[in-house]
Amino acid sequence: MAAEGQSVDLDDLATVSPYITHTVRRFGNWTLNLTPPDQAPATRLDLEPRVLFAPKT
Repeated sequence: MAAEGQSVDLDDLATVSPYITHTVRRFGNWTLNLTPPDQAPATRLDLEPRVLFAPKT
């Protein structure tokens, strides 16, 4: 535009970007399943509640 003789406001120019971001999902679509599993997960740690929730002194 400036090469054609039109005035260009630098503040307006700062907001223009050729990088389209509003339709791009950079990390893909994420689906979260927040329902708990039917069975308890199998873990290798067998910690007792007193170990996990030790009383504060």
